[in-house]
Amino acid sequence: MQPVDFASEHSVALPVEVLDYTELVERMGSDYFAHAQRPSFELMIFVRAGTGTHTIDFQRHALHPGRALFIRPGQVQQWHIENTVDAVVVVASPAASSAVSWLPGDAPSADLGKDSQTTAHALVAALEREQQRFTADEHTIKLITALFASLVALFHQASTGPGRGALPPAYVAFRGAIESDLTRSRNVRDFAAGLGYSERTISRACQSVTGLTAKAVLDERLMLEAKRLLAHSDHTLANISTMVGFSEPTNFSKFFERVTGQTPTNFRQSLRDNLYRGEH
Repeated sequence: MQPVDFASEHSVALPVEVLDYTELVERMGSDYFAHAQRPSFELMIFVRAGTGTHTIDFQRHALHPGRALFIRPGQVQQWHIENTVDAVVVVASPAASSAVSWLPGDAPSADLGKDSQTTAHALVAALEREQQRFTADEHTIKLITALFASLVALFHQASTGPGRGALPPAYVAFRGAIESDLTRSRNVRDFAAGLGYSERTISRACQSVTGLTAKAVLDERLMLEAKRLLAHSDHTLANISTMVGFSEPTNFSKFFERVTGQTPTNFRQSLRDNLYRGEH
């Protein structure tokens, strides 16, 4: 699978595009959706009717009326085109993305209530109108970007996780540091040194949010990145071990097997045998 970049069918300057789910599948063809993808942009799916599934970071999420999915840049997703959903897909260029950065553990799906569904449909309809009459002037771009930001806010309002403002500052700082430089170190101490928090404070904050120690949070994030690289790239194990901060491939393989119970090679093969065909 190749990384996927934002490209609008309407205009290179269009910051947000609205697509019909069924039309998108028909236009791109089944081969395009045969493998996992790692988009570099934000993508939302709003289900109006029907059922199906969508895989995000190796977890399947049911699609049903009222459900919204939010895929952030860098996450690995798998389309299952056997779905029978009537849905709308909204994609946003990196320039139109929300200012709030993604943290592992952020909800990838949310069930919108009746009022929120009405609001979502109205926002999507407004985006479609602006898309049809799009001109690349400053005010139109701001308007379209604001409409997308409203959809993102609606999703966060409906998601079940804790609000961003309720998260301990030490946890947010630690997760932000991990995301900005994942391979800096496998030692929490090295991250804490530049954040102004002690290791103990960071670990307490991590446990209050996730139930895991700071070291376990770091290992979990490294493992997710390794899984993503194994899933969507053809990099060798040696290259992947370097990309996630290991000096020796053997140490990476031992770490991966200890955490997952599988060798990296077996994990990659199981994905190609099962996930890519939409099976578990």
